Amino acid sequence: MFYDPDPRACRVAERALAATGSEVVAATDPADLRVKVDANNWDLMMVNYDAPVREDPRWQETFDISESRFPRTRLVLHTTASTQDYLPLMAQHRFLRNLIAKNDDPLEPEEIIVTAEKLLRQDLFGLQKYLLWGVEPYCVKIKDSRHKLDYLREVAEYAQSLGCNERTIELIETIVDELVTNAIYNAPRTESGEPKYARLSRREPVVLEDHEAGELQFACDGDYIAVAQIDPFGSLTQETVVTYLNRCLVKGVSPFSDASGGAGIGLFRVFQSLSKFIINIDPGHKTEVICLIDLRLSMKRFRQAAKSFHIFLKDPVPGKH
Repeated sequence: MFYDPDPRACRVAERALAATGSEVVAATDPADLRVKVDANNWDLMMVNYDAPVREDPRWQETFDISESRFPRTRLVLHTTASTQDYLPLMAQHRFLRNLIAKNDDPLEPEEIIVTAEKLLRQDLFGLQKYLLWGVEPYCVKIKDSRHKLDYLREVAEYAQSLGCNERTIELIETIVDELVTNAIYNAPRTESGEPKYARLSRREPVVLEDHEAGELQFACDGDYIAVAQIDPFGSLTQETVVTYLNRCLVKGVSPFSDASGGAGIGLFRVFQSLSKFIINIDPGHKTEVICLIDLRLSMKRFRQAAKSFHIFLKDPVPGKH
């Protein structure tokens, strides 16, 4: 089920969703949307969260009730709202994991299709989903904290070879720095599930064992430059991500320390450095963090544009714990 007051957005979304093999039903206005939300157990609801829906507090209650009544229904909001508006919403409503940024164009059909496919088919992982067909990412194993500058240099040189400007390269280096740090210090777990290296100073060298090694991927399809980090632990949680981002949003970055365990400030810097932020989690098994920078935007427009933010969780397999 889809709702947006903009007819152009409706046309784009209906065509995109139909391309996934879905039967699409559109709500005509907020009143019709409320009827459809209350009356049906949808597989997926994509709803515009700009005015008048965002300005009516009853809608948050409606979505809460819907999540309780229809737990298998997935909700995706698309919005022009700024980070300051939607991050607190994600903290208050755990079921809300997917927000698509709506900027100058009505909506990107590619993002609609990928989001719907991942939610409906549970095929979550893969950087290639966000790039044009045929683009293969470069892959680098993450094992040794002493080689972090080498990892940064390899991605930065790739960006330079694409003709990216100095400011964009700085954003990419910020992203890679945090993703590598996360893969080495924050992700690894002991056999009992406890953090293995998280309490160490980030200045203390760590060499990951073979089964702990992460992977750094990077690619470009002409529109987006993409960086992803994969780890074999699946220890990152929705609560951790949203809590860190909201805390930095409210207090700024100064209260945090990079020296040890300060994942909050790094995560926030990453979020401020990208256009789309995607986290795929198979709890206890795998995490993939994907960062996309839109190369089509001027730096001024990049700073002003809304950011898409997605957290995809792998559904538990019945009978497995």
